[in-house]
Amino acid sequence: MNEKIMQIPVDDFLESLKEGYIEYKEALADNADEDDLGHIKGFCTTIEQILNVYGGITSAEIMEIKKPILGNISLKRKKRVDYDIPTFLRHGK
Repeated sequence: MNEKIMQIPVDDFLESLKEGYIEYKEALADNADEDDLGHIKGFCTTIEQILNVYGGITSAEIMEIKKPILGNISLKRKKRVDYDIPTFLRHGK
C-alpha cells in the first residue's frame, strides 16, 4: 500500500476555521436552512477537533478566534438522535 501523509500548517487550519465561523455568521444573517447551518457547524467543529488533538491548539485559543465572530453561539449538536428509530419515523414522513 502506498501510504501518503498530508501535512497542513496549523495556521492554514486556523484560517479555515475563522472563515468557517464567518460563513456561519453570514448564513445565520441570511436565514439559511438548518441543513446548510448543520454542514457549516460540522465543518467548524471538525476543524476545532483536529486543531485541538493534532495541532496543540487549546479550546481557549479557539475561543479567542470564535468569540469576536460568533460571540457565545454554540456549534455543538443540540439534540441527540436515536438511530434505533428508522429515519422515516424520526422525520415524521
